[in-house]
Amino acid sequence: MTGAVDRLIAFLGDLGPRWGLPAEPCCVHGYLYLHARPVSEQEICTALNLDRSAVESALAWLCDYRLVEGTSGGEWRTDSDPWELMVRALDQRRQREAGPALDILRACRSEAAADRDHDPVIYRQIHKLLALAEDLSALDQHARRLSPKTLRQMVGIGGRAARFLDRTFGGGRNEG
Repeated sequence: MTGAVDRLIAFLGDLGPRWGLPAEPCCVHGYLYLHARPVSEQEICTALNLDRSAVESALAWLCDYRLVEGTSGGEWRTDSDPWELMVRALDQRRQREAGPALDILRACRSEAAADRDHDPVIYRQIHKLLALAEDLSALDQHARRLSPKTLRQMVGIGGRAARFLDRTFGGGRNEG
């Protein structure tokens, strides 16, 4: 592999765990994405210096998240569109994490409500956390109503505007 490929795959392997994702699937997925063609398990093993069981486990994890698929020839591939991959990954995380998190926060708020007279601070803090999670969930619901094309355009416009403002006014954060 080239230096750029090595560096990017190493970066993805380091980044994944910071986002709660396993390192090896992140590396395997990065390799498949960068090559943008079907790749055999043996090629992945050799290129990433991983044993077959590690690659099989990584591919199973990636399949579970709908980020890779096997071909009829026994090779593996992923989508070449980073937006499509991001949407799939976010959909899977949302399904696995958002609902249960909201359920737990609501249950904790209900429990804390019973003790509100005893400890109003705990109730208030849980309530604020739940409000944030519900707001983010509502934003997510509305964003999913947009077409992928519209969402890409909005993010692109927002990103260009943010870079323009950084160049014009500097990148410092104004707390106010």
